[in-house]
Amino acid sequence: MKKLIYAAGVLSLGGASLAVQAAEGDSKPWTVSLTTQGFYDSNINTQPDGDGKIGSWGIYVSPSVDYTKVWDASTLTLGASYGANYFFETDDTFDSDWAQSAAFDVDFKHNFNPRVSLDISDSFQLFQNASQVLMGQTGRVEGNNISNDGNINMSVELTPRFSTVVGYQNLFYKYEKDQYAASLDRMENYGTIDLKYLVRPTTVALIGGKGGNVDYNSGLGLYVPGAPINSVGNPDASIRNTRTYFAYGGIEQSFSPTLTGSLKAGAQVQDWVNYEIDNQASPYLDFSLSYAYDVGSRAQFGVIHRANSTDLIGTSYASVVTDGPVLNQESTAFYVNVSHAITAKLTGSILATYQASTFVGGEWDGSTEDWWSVGATLSYAFNRYLSAQASYYFDTLDSQVEEAGNFYRNYNRNRVFFGIVATY
Repeated sequence: MKKLIYAAGVLSLGGASLAVQAAEGDSKPWTVSLTTQGFYDSNINTQPDGDGKIGSWGIYVSPSVDYTKVWDASTLTLGASYGANYFFETDDTFDSDWAQSAAFDVDFKHNFNPRVSLDISDSFQLFQNASQVLMGQTGRVEGNNISNDGNINMSVELTPRFSTVVGYQNLFYKYEKDQYAASLDRMENYGTIDLKYLVRPTTVALIGGKGGNVDYNSGLGLYVPGAPINSVGNPDASIRNTRTYFAYGGIEQSFSPTLTGSLKAGAQVQDWVNYEIDNQASPYLDFSLSYAYDVGSRAQFGVIHRANSTDLIGTSYASVVTDGPVLNQESTAFYVNVSHAITAKLTGSILATYQASTFVGGEWDGSTEDWWSVGATLSYAFNRYLSAQASYYFDTLDSQVEEAGNFYRNYNRNRVFFGIVATY
């Protein structure tokens, strides 16, 4: 996964998956699957260290359906999934012992002619009591929360060597609980244009730019959502609104049929339109490398650096009055994903993410926060229809943000998944 910030939730690894085809041996446009798994979560609320952490066993069930239709010049891909986690022990800290999520994805590609193509995609997510790191927010988020990521990109070949990609992206986040809505509800809009040059058949150089706005649109007071907006120490959440610009150059390289990489590097400039603060310029980096080094084995590595939203506002009413709110954070994320065929029947995978963030503005300006997530999965295929899986994940957050001399954001979390995969 190549997102900043890396999303880590209840993963459908180590479970039982049943794929149902329309007819055995036929190539059909649709696939229906069902995933079931048992798990243990040592810190279901991602509580700070030593602060009443609750561990629980649970069951996870997730049906999904995928559909692909190909025409002469077009391809349509649709996907939908639903996930339900049941926790045996919550100590009434959840609104419900169930945690539910849903996702809907659509992607449409069309070639108008050999030189012009269009790609439209959208990804919608509904998550409830989901534990994740999402654009700087850490820990469990209660409520029926939604996010949406829509993209339109048109590619045009101008000459045999020059081409351009023009795109638009819309991001939308809405949280049910006011405490998260005030700091994270927002609409982001970006326009992008890249100019590409074919240096040689395996190398493409590019320069580009991206610009847009981030609008915090909850209509709530940032520090005390229920209090009058713009009262002392309780500015409107829109005080964080920014105009954001990226300028970069890069390269797309095919080193071999099995090894490819891409790089974009440049600068990001942010202009806070509702707050008296100087514009902030920071580095921008997006690097990825993919290597299919053997049959059934693949490795991916990436680094992303950019500014992003945060749930942190300030730790007290007085701090917001005196220092202003925390505006966002600047983050560097590293990710590694390796899947290795140990034998014909045994496959292992390792997933690791590290994110280092520095807060911008407010009392915690310049303070840092580090988040790690490391996981491993083993899958053994008894035959073509049946296999067993087991997974383990460890997450930890190390923050300099303190309250009354005590770290209140730090946490550790262990998760174990196990089950059977059946395929038909």
